[in-house]
Amino acid sequence: MNKNGFTLVEILMVLILVGILSAIAFPAFVDFSNDARVVTTTEKLNEFKRAIIGDPRRVANGRHLDPGFETHRGALPAALTDLTTQGAQPAYNPFSKSGWRGPYISDSSTDWNLDAWGTAIVYNAGARTLTSYGEDLAVGGGDDIIVSF
Repeated sequence: MNKNGFTLVEILMVLILVGILSAIAFPAFVDFSNDARVVTTTEKLNEFKRAIIGDPRRVANGRHLDPGFETHRGALPAALTDLTTQGAQPAYNPFSKSGWRGPYISDSSTDWNLDAWGTAIVYNAGARTLTSYGEDLAVGGGDDIIVSF
């Protein structure tokens, strides 16, 4: 008798082994995906922070090279859209060194003000914070990402 092929028991053992390996690997992949979203969102919040207050590390000849919205306008933006659109804000005056000199951040993509989970970034001028509610999309829960400026 010529036996070419696999028995049902052998095929079941392979399927069980693949199932066990995927059960171990899948949670690790999900955690990696969430970590990448946290990093991406943190970078985006820091980009907004630089647009608002500038980058104090960039100085040449005693002059700030990247002053930001607050330095140009003398106040914080009322909303994040003030960083992208001049609206009724006065134009920059090179003599007084004040006025809107934007855009301070690009709004070329439709998700420019969303975190990596697709939720709008929360801007609080009074508390001087930018917040992402994180993976659970709700306030609190220990996964919020907050950048102060």
